[in-house]
Amino acid sequence: MFYVVGSGPAGVACAHALSSNGHEVTILDVGFGLEPEREAIARAAGDRPREQWTREEIAILKTTVHKDGNVPIKLVHGSSYPYQRPDGAPDIRYGKLKIRASYARGGLSNVWGAALLPYSAEDIRDWPVAYEDMASSYAAVLGLLPVAGHEDDLSAHFPMPAASMSGLAPSRQIRDFLGRATRRKKRLLAGGIRVGRSRLAVTAAANGEGAKGCNYCGYCLHGCPRDVVYSSRHTLEKLLQAGNVHYQPNIIVRSFRETEAGVVIEVQNPDGTVSQLSGARLFLGAGTINSTVILMRSLGLYDHPIRFKDSQYFLFPMLQTKAAPDVVHEKLYTLSQAFIEVLDPAISPHTVHLQVYSYNDHLAQLLNQKLGLLRHAFPKNLALGRLLLVQAYLHSKHSGAIEGVLRRSNANDVFELSESLNPETSVKISQVVDKLRAFSDCFGAFPIERMLQVTEPGRGFHTGGSFPMAVRPKIGETDTVGRPYGMSYTHVIDATVLPSIPATTITLTVMANAYRIGESVARFVSSGAQELRV
Repeated sequence: MFYVVGSGPAGVACAHALSSNGHEVTILDVGFGLEPEREAIARAAGDRPREQWTREEIAILKTTVHKDGNVPIKLVHGSSYPYQRPDGAPDIRYGKLKIRASYARGGLSNVWGAALLPYSAEDIRDWPVAYEDMASSYAAVLGLLPVAGHEDDLSAHFPMPAASMSGLAPSRQIRDFLGRATRRKKRLLAGGIRVGRSRLAVTAAANGEGAKGCNYCGYCLHGCPRDVVYSSRHTLEKLLQAGNVHYQPNIIVRSFRETEAGVVIEVQNPDGTVSQLSGARLFLGAGTINSTVILMRSLGLYDHPIRFKDSQYFLFPMLQTKAAPDVVHEKLYTLSQAFIEVLDPAISPHTVHLQVYSYNDHLAQLLNQKLGLLRHAFPKNLALGRLLLVQAYLHSKHSGAIEGVLRRSNANDVFELSESLNPETSVKISQVVDKLRAFSDCFGAFPIERMLQVTEPGRGFHTGGSFPMAVRPKIGETDTVGRPYGMSYTHVIDATVLPSIPATTITLTVMANAYRIGESVARFVSSGAQELRV
């Protein structure tokens, strides 16, 4: 039996690769889910136009912006279940950090922004894995996802070999933004700026498999009432229906050890008892924080500092020169609608990734808070019709990091996290904002720098690299199929093994790398070869 820990994107991608090659797999998971009453309300609302929703439904489904003006950690239909901690899980001390581990069925894919873009060949040139191998794995996992997007100026540098990309209709603001950028494309490209439509893991239109499509209710950031934003639990359901993947929920994996023939996994059962499972191989995809804790426990790395790399992000509004009319009542989707990729060696040898959002009700709430009593007299609709929000990511080379230390405790192990800032971050952010201002005529919009917010490391959940892959791994590293130094039957498959965290979206690459590892191991085992080549 092959055991996979976690049902997030890495876990299901690896399980798919293993099971597709004829191997039996059991996924071990805690598996928290959305409360049934909330799910019933969301699905009932999703089947009706938004204007027919009741106040009671809206009160449950809608997230309110914090009074301090910060957008809250993302909920699902008002529920925080993706961040719920089970009894017996490690005591993770986050301090001021907003990053969180997940024990949900589907992990953090229940609350992600669904943005898809592969890492460029240049951004992973120093990885110990050939880009060609990653490219074939990107193609494989894109077959597991719905992809909404279009071929455009991003395609050559960030190819998306999806079998069929269906498009989502952009908002009026984004149509104006993209139209102007297209007309000024020659100047943008000469300046190292590529602009295109976003690529999203969203079912844009109903299909023959019975899936619903987006109905542009505008509630994407609160949780999709129609459940058309991809979550890895969707793939999990299909794997379970296929037959040779099994799911064991309510299980906390504590540690593991290898034997001459395989692995022994220590787990905590639903009744609190601890027992052991024996398997041929273990694939660890519990999310980078939990996977790191399990590894450190198993390797005895207590009081040993560990470092997570991060692609730090920052937020700022852009104000368009032309206002789109009545955006508050427009039928639209509120995930990122456009991508900007800055490839300027004067700023960085690595891509800077920017996601552009048009109107959403978080922006309306934030504007109300800024205006205070003036909100009743201020022409808010006109302002909202010009306001875009940009969420920008830096390569981990220019970003802060997260330090972690696992300590023994009589009650439970304690994992202490703290931020480690990078002096390059503020410099790179200023250069990016200056770059956009210099090309504001090409966008028909200019950045409002005084409203810039720089988030702490980990806030964007683009984090990993605590046990990075290496050609010749040493203690604290893994080989190219995710095996920690000195191990033969254990494979780490999530962001924990990424050698760096480029700026473009992380989930697609995590899935592709997990698929690559699973497929490599499956073929090796089936071949009867004596040694797994890496």
